Amino acid sequence: MRISRLLKIRNHRIFRNFVWPSDLPTFAQFNVIYGWNGSGKTAFSSLFENLQDGRPISIGEVEFELDNGNRISGNDISTANVPSVRVFNRDFVARTIEAIGESNVAPIYFLGAESIDKQKQVETLKEELEAANGALTKAKSDKQKADKALDDFCIEKAKLIKEALLGSAEHANYDKRRFRQAIIQLKDMSPQPRPLSDKQKKSLRKQKELKAKPSISKVSVPIPDVGRLRSQISTLLKRSIVSKVIDELAGDPQVGAWVQQGLSLHKGERETDTCRFCGNEFSPQRRSELEAHFNDAFASFQREIAQVISGIESQQQSMKAVEFPDASRFYDHLADDIQSAVEAAKKEITSVIQTLGRFRDALERKKANPFEILTLEEVEPGGDSDGTSLRDAIEAVNSIIEKHETVTKNLKKEIKGACQALEQDYVREALPKFDELANSITEVETAIATVQRKPEELQEKISTIEREIVEHRRPAEELNHELRAYLGRDELKFDVKDTGYALMRGGQPALHLSEGERTAIAFLYFLKSLEDKAFDLSKGIVVIDDPVSSLDANALFSAFGYMKERTKECNQLFILTHNFAFFRQVKNWFHHLKGQNRTDIARRPARFYSLQTTLVDGERSATLSRIDPLLEQFESEYHFLFRQVYDVANNASTATELAQFYAMPNIARRMIEIFLAYRFPDCGGNLFKRFERVDFDLAKKTRILRLLNTYSHSDGISDPEHDLSLLAETREVMNAILELIQKVDYGHYQGMMRLLQTDEMGE
Repeated sequence: MRISRLLKIRNHRIFRNFVWPSDLPTFAQFNVIYGWNGSGKTAFSSLFENLQDGRPISIGEVEFELDNGNRISGNDISTANVPSVRVFNRDFVARTIEAIGESNVAPIYFLGAESIDKQKQVETLKEELEAANGALTKAKSDKQKADKALDDFCIEKAKLIKEALLGSAEHANYDKRRFRQAIIQLKDMSPQPRPLSDKQKKSLRKQKELKAKPSISKVSVPIPDVGRLRSQISTLLKRSIVSKVIDELAGDPQVGAWVQQGLSLHKGERETDTCRFCGNEFSPQRRSELEAHFNDAFASFQREIAQVISGIESQQQSMKAVEFPDASRFYDHLADDIQSAVEAAKKEITSVIQTLGRFRDALERKKANPFEILTLEEVEPGGDSDGTSLRDAIEAVNSIIEKHETVTKNLKKEIKGACQALEQDYVREALPKFDELANSITEVETAIATVQRKPEELQEKISTIEREIVEHRRPAEELNHELRAYLGRDELKFDVKDTGYALMRGGQPALHLSEGERTAIAFLYFLKSLEDKAFDLSKGIVVIDDPVSSLDANALFSAFGYMKERTKECNQLFILTHNFAFFRQVKNWFHHLKGQNRTDIARRPARFYSLQTTLVDGERSATLSRIDPLLEQFESEYHFLFRQVYDVANNASTATELAQFYAMPNIARRMIEIFLAYRFPDCGGNLFKRFERVDFDLAKKTRILRLLNTYSHSDGISDPEHDLSLLAETREVMNAILELIQKVDYGHYQGMMRLLQTDEMGE
């Protein structure tokens, strides 16, 4: 299966609207395409590269025709049945040889797209490995920092607790280990302990500083039965006595009380008939009236009231005499509590004493008005304490006294309990920060676990790929032999290094390869790849684009021979070049192929084509055509160039499009440079210097140089940068160039004219 034609190439790179001409022979087994730089050779070879890769052509319209008549659209390449293709071009060179290493260090070279891709994978993986190792190192460093931060925190807190509990034998050797244990114990508690208040902390701090103090007796207070006493007094206030009442005494209690007391001073041992107050006679009648008023019932009632009043006063005195222990006698952590409790108890005692005072006052009034029925509320209104609150207050005081006594009995235990309570609270306060630091460690450990295996996995991948590269690496001796045969010299040599090669030049590392050397090495690899099992040369298509770029003449001949030997059995071969010396070698090879002299062109094994560009609507456009017979038949490019200049100079038709002349300045420059180089071999330098040696009309020389320097560029065709109207002078300038050649070397000019006439007759 072969490619017979490219039916069309539209809007694909430099090919604007190419359609296969009806008179253009189809591709043969061997095909050479000659074209200068910029004529479309790379674009042409890239089309076959799409066939090679099975990749659709996404730009423009392209259609291939096979020798079996089948057609393949550029869009359908990925699904079409296409022949095996191998393409050598600049892209292949870029993909095939790559130097890995610093610019100032001998690089390691890798050959082959697959090896290069794998080595790039290795380099990428090594970068990832370096990053992974860096991440692992950082994670481990972060772990050390996190561990140290938590350790320092534990040391600091242990030190603070040890200092805060100074004097506690249990905490004399308190350290970070004990602190961590306390953290664990605290977390296990359920429910969690509540924070201590400042007052509780102060109390516990005092408690831990305790020294044994004297025993304190409980407080005993005779608490009256206020309820019973209230009932008794209410009864007395409501009682009344039977007697002959003297109204004036009953109506005035104070006077009545005074008279009663005075009567008692006139009885018994003091009995007298004379009033001790006024000195008048104390008549028996008055005595009888008073005694009737103040009879026995009255006296008994008065004594009963006086007895109750005396009991109340006795109780008041007993309560007032109650003494409480001073707060200074208690342990410091109980001092505040006892002081508050004593104050509350004293307040309650005062309240009870006041209640008793109201009871006493009520009785005093009843005593003064024994005949009047009274109630406690109207005599002494106000709230009374029933003694319950006093009882509770005294119990509170005695409870603290019991604590004091308990502390005295269990002093060590109390101090230890205080220290443990304070330690627990200190640990509780530190717990949030401890958890924060511990969580940081957990996060870092998780990060380490994430990146721990990655360096090992990456190293395994690197090792695997490097083994694959080494397995496919060809022996250095074989490469050196082929390179020597290809270049015709053994200046460059391969040495195996790591997974690639070190290139040596004259025994020294080749730090930089020239473009020609890179192309040569890549082409060697390409020709060797044609022997791969995956490619059958006898059934495949080989496309070679400019394999001798930048090679000198000697290397060019060696390279051609090497290429010829390895492609002569090819099913179909395309060779594209701009190098005329190389083209000449290929042309001679093809001319000597068996059957090339057949009269039936269609049966000849080789075809000759050229790629040329024209200017269409301001844009260059490439086209494929039969090669000019002068290029095919003669050994010099100069013949072809002369023919081109001659045809333009002698074309009688009127040029309507400047595009016809677009390539002529470049063609003319190449031709005139070759002519003058042979005519004046001793004159080096640029075209201008050679022109100075030419004895010719100065105005015409200036006109020639202006066109050539403006619209030509070495051996390539560049985009116009100047006024295109100058191209209108092309025909006149071409005639001037022919005149110059005729003037400088008339015999040469006549010989070229005879050659052109012979060629025209042959056509």
